[in-house]
Amino acid sequence: MSRTWGKNSKLHYDTLDPRLQRVMDRVLYEVADISLTCGFRTEEAQNILFDDNRSRVRFPNSKHNHYPSMAVDFQPWPMPERTEKLWAALAYVAGRAVEIGIEEGVALRWGGDWNRNGDLTDQRFDDLFHLEIMETDPREAYPRNFDISGASG
Repeated sequence: MSRTWGKNSKLHYDTLDPRLQRVMDRVLYEVADISLTCGFRTEEAQNILFDDNRSRVRFPNSKHNHYPSMAVDFQPWPMPERTEKLWAALAYVAGRAVEIGIEEGVALRWGGDWNRNGDLTDQRFDDLFHLEIMETDPREAYPRNFDISGASG
């Protein structure tokens, strides 16, 4: 199956850091059909999101405020109508994106697991549509042995 970026996605894609472009290309081609909904974000747009409690930071403190953008917002295409399906799709795509990032030498952080501990229930602010570049060694960005509810193997 050959997938390509749609017109609106391409506008956002063109504002992304090349490392993020590489990862998102692989996500599109290897994982799922997605749309990009935000790359670079202006001061006005960032501060509106902050004022509406849809972002935790004012301009210029978001990775979206760098040019090229160090962050991207995405959504599955087509967008699932049921919330649980949407959340599952976002988690699946983000998890694969993080893995692809490691393969590409790019550490990514997902807005559903800001502290990267594998516990999706301990977040105070969820931004499930968000991925951002972390300036760290990707092999060190995520612990390899998550404690999965005390289960032993």
